[in-house]
Amino acid sequence: MLNKTRKKMANPTTRETILAAIGRGKPDLLPLPETIGFPPNISADNLVDSFMKMVQTNGGQAIRVTSLAEASAFLSEEYDLTLPILSRVPGLEISNFTPQEDLRLLVDLHLVVLQGIVGVAENAAIWLDETAIGIRAMPFITLNLSIVLSEKNLVGNMHEAYRLIDTSTGFGTFIAGPSKTADIEQSLVIGAHGSKTLTVFLLP
Repeated sequence: MLNKTRKKMANPTTRETILAAIGRGKPDLLPLPETIGFPPNISADNLVDSFMKMVQTNGGQAIRVTSLAEASAFLSEEYDLTLPILSRVPGLEISNFTPQEDLRLLVDLHLVVLQGIVGVAENAAIWLDETAIGIRAMPFITLNLSIVLSEKNLVGNMHEAYRLIDTSTGFGTFIAGPSKTADIEQSLVIGAHGSKTLTVFLLP
């Protein structure tokens, strides 16, 4: 009886019927489009406002400045610049040591200032590559992080951003706000495993 049941289950007629039905349900093969894209979801006129609102939503702050000197003045008021500070932004010279001089100071890194490459308005993500970061750990081990970004380098969404970023530089990352984590009790903690603050300076 068992052998007869197995033969019935393996009936080739049934198998062919099922496969034929699947074949009839398949859509026709079409060529891929030459370009794959998504329409901008944020107008060019609203890029700055949308980006700044999303930075705040992510737990950071965004400040429009007219010059690097203005950004430097803000940082001087907000942070103790006698603590270990590193700036990799040309023209914003507030570094008080170099890793080559004393790598151990990175343990107590108080503030890092980096040059953002592309900013995304829909989620306030900022692309940084190895040329901007230097030592890969810097954005993640510093207590406070600041990023300088030109308004002309803002785009609406991630699809636009990926068309602009250069992935040939090696390491790269998107950063959106200070470090955050939330446990199963839905308790949000800022600065749990990275920088406690993020300040973005937008230059015209």
